Amino acid sequence: MTMGQFEINEVSDRIQHLAENILGRGIIETMSRVCERYGLRENEFRKYDVYKIITKDGKRIMKKASDCEASNYKKYLNTNRFNVPSYYGSYVDGKDLWIILENIEGNDLRDMTDELAIEAAESLAVIQNAYWNCTDTERFETYLKRIEKRYSFIKDNDVIGKAYKIFLERQLVCPRTMSNGDFLEFNSVNHEGKVYIIDWGFGGILPYSLDIARFIAHATENRATFPFYMNEKQKKLFVDHVYELLNMKPDYEQYLYDIKLAILNEYVEFIEADEDEDNWYLEHANILAKELIESN
Repeated sequence: MTMGQFEINEVSDRIQHLAENILGRGIIETMSRVCERYGLRENEFRKYDVYKIITKDGKRIMKKASDCEASNYKKYLNTNRFNVPSYYGSYVDGKDLWIILENIEGNDLRDMTDELAIEAAESLAVIQNAYWNCTDTERFETYLKRIEKRYSFIKDNDVIGKAYKIFLERQLVCPRTMSNGDFLEFNSVNHEGKVYIIDWGFGGILPYSLDIARFIAHATENRATFPFYMNEKQKKLFVDHVYELLNMKPDYEQYLYDIKLAILNEYVEFIEADEDEDNWYLEHANILAKELIESN
């Protein structure tokens, strides 16, 4: 059995009706439900509230979404300037919000190449340039409460807590821009040589360094341990290419320091969530924290 995403013919009349409320009657040709296989047994897969739609005008995706994701598409992303899915509308069904987006065909970026690292940097930088120093604070205020809580969790660790406080203080003045909020390799699609950024449910106007850091923090050359492959050369290509393309940018050393601070946040997130079985994140957080303290 092949691991990864597949589709099944499981579409209720209600789901069909939801899609027609957004796209209109007579537009839909076929629909299927998106699933993902995570094990080798026949029943080891999960069904998502995501549906692929074939229409006369092309392929679409309908998914259950948050208000945040729908708002991000409507306010910031619904323009052909960016490598993101086109947005076709939403429908509220009781407590559930459904949106329809362009279906971007292609593989995700779990197997990185030099070329994809550069393309990912270009896709991200275009969005960051468009909204650099945007004054919308709604998403930032939610984020700030979250990292303040994370600091409460880690502050008693003499080394990591001290470095995390530096991170927390920098977030108050760090330049902000439109951010995906979960910019991982499987939230990126290689479509005809261009990298499209998908899944904007955690996005908003946030410190610019967060997306850059998240993209590289969990990628290693050890596929047995982590699902994202990325070597050090590719990480540097990505980080440096984003910097080259930014129209307004901090000093390069500050830029690198901001990214390292944000990487520390990524490590602490997994420690706090108790998802650090082999203490990989704790070990790397300690090493990075010492470096940050010495450089401060």
